[in-house]
Amino acid sequence: MPFDVRNFRLEMVRSLIDGAAENYKENTRINNVIDDKAQKIAGIAGVFLAAALAFLKVDSLSVWPLNRLRILISLTAAIILIICCIAFCLRVMWIRAFPGLPSLSSLAGINADLLSIPDADLHLYEEDYWNLRAQGWQEIIKDQESTIASKSRVLFRAQLALALAMFDIALLLILTLQPLISVHWRGLGQ
Repeated sequence: MPFDVRNFRLEMVRSLIDGAAENYKENTRINNVIDDKAQKIAGIAGVFLAAALAFLKVDSLSVWPLNRLRILISLTAAIILIICCIAFCLRVMWIRAFPGLPSLSSLAGINADLLSIPDADLHLYEEDYWNLRAQGWQEIIKDQESTIASKSRVLFRAQLALALAMFDIALLLILTLQPLISVHWRGLGQ
């Protein structure tokens, strides 16, 4: 059986289109996972923000006058980090310009161009047809990957802000408990 270059090239382009369709599905799944993670992180940050605001009471701060400034600075930093985290998560969720499938109008345009070609010459344009479809898919996949990369960077910032806020809150708890622990240990020593 002789090697048919034209059929081989057509098969390569068709396999490229099939691969692009699978890549499109995977990118869509990844995009949905990133959006889901952003929602969960924003929810966790909201809980921490509520806890931080509940902690911020004048009477609870006045118990430890020497620590008041350290506590307020630490609490303010945690609240700012949590607000930044929520803002980053909202930005991730608001990036909705996710490229879709090839539009019907672009495929209709290719179809209209092919309909004007005489039937006897149509085989000459088959490879161009598949190449045009492959180029359309490549542009969509490239746009999807760019959007996913952008969302991932912003989501990382949200995660970093939340982690720093959680660390800051842990330090805040240590600062507020330190006088109580000192008093308790002094009482045990007597």
